Amino acid sequence: MSAHPMLTPLTTAAETQRFSTSTVPVDRRLASWEEYNEQVLFGLRASTLSDDGLLATQSNLDLHRLRFTEIIGNNHVIERTPRNIAAKPVDAVMLCLLLKGNAFLYHADGCDPVRAGDAVLYDADRPFMYGFSSNMHQLILELPRNVFHGSIGEEGVVRPRVLHLADSQVAQGWVRAAAKSMHDAIRQPSLASPDLEDSLIDLHALMLGHGASATGSGYVLAAREFVRAHLNETDLSTARIARAVGVSERHLARVFADEGLTVATYVMDQRMSRARDILGDQSRQTLAISEVAAAVGFVSAAHFARVFKARFDCTPREARDAFLR
Repeated sequence: MSAHPMLTPLTTAAETQRFSTSTVPVDRRLASWEEYNEQVLFGLRASTLSDDGLLATQSNLDLHRLRFTEIIGNNHVIERTPRNIAAKPVDAVMLCLLLKGNAFLYHADGCDPVRAGDAVLYDADRPFMYGFSSNMHQLILELPRNVFHGSIGEEGVVRPRVLHLADSQVAQGWVRAAAKSMHDAIRQPSLASPDLEDSLIDLHALMLGHGASATGSGYVLAAREFVRAHLNETDLSTARIARAVGVSERHLARVFADEGLTVATYVMDQRMSRARDILGDQSRQTLAISEVAAAVGFVSAAHFARVFKARFDCTPREARDAFLR
């Protein structure tokens, strides 16, 4: 852990660090990227054939056990060489979620293609080359090795590999949930918490096929994201949500109960919260109440109004009027 002092328990509020090569002269962009990564992540060698040099932006958020990193850039290649490793060993296992672009991972066992929606797993102290043939966007979940081995259940040396998740709708739900959670925390660090770290470690285990070692919090996080994305749809039953996140209806109900919730109550809470946000949105004041109802998954405006009044002790129209004052 000595190579990663920022992965020790925080004594102050976490803050996001950001760096971009866009303000650096073209002929210095590669070197500045290498220097920044040497300081914040690990030593690497970078290259690109772009006339613009390496145009990339990186955001990093260090938490108690994990680090979140977001990288947006043009086509380029990074390489973790034996020389880099010898100069600065790093106690870290990386799970990279490729959200945009096409890439490849070259390692001791071969060369694997990577598509948007896939994930790349590697130990930072094993040589690899990771290249992007187009504009790219990825989020990286970094775990110390002891956290990886203790939580994921894999033993021995971590083998670099591509997790081909793009063809699985269930796995894509896990990727979206993990990516949105990390993205939101990077932009608003106060959203990060030990519970979020637990859930992301759990999703990590699911992506790696170690569902038996998962605690269930990853399923809850994925279910919450599915609900958020489909809140305008009327059929958000426990059975449908469970199928979407790859677990039985009974198991999903159990892991929600572990957090003091039922799936149905959570869905309704989210519908009501979204409705209140819409009613308070100045740019959407012309929406009819029936349109607000439809936007949060109600077929009947009358039913929506009854549920809203029971929840907030006022009608949707009264709530809107109060927001306008």
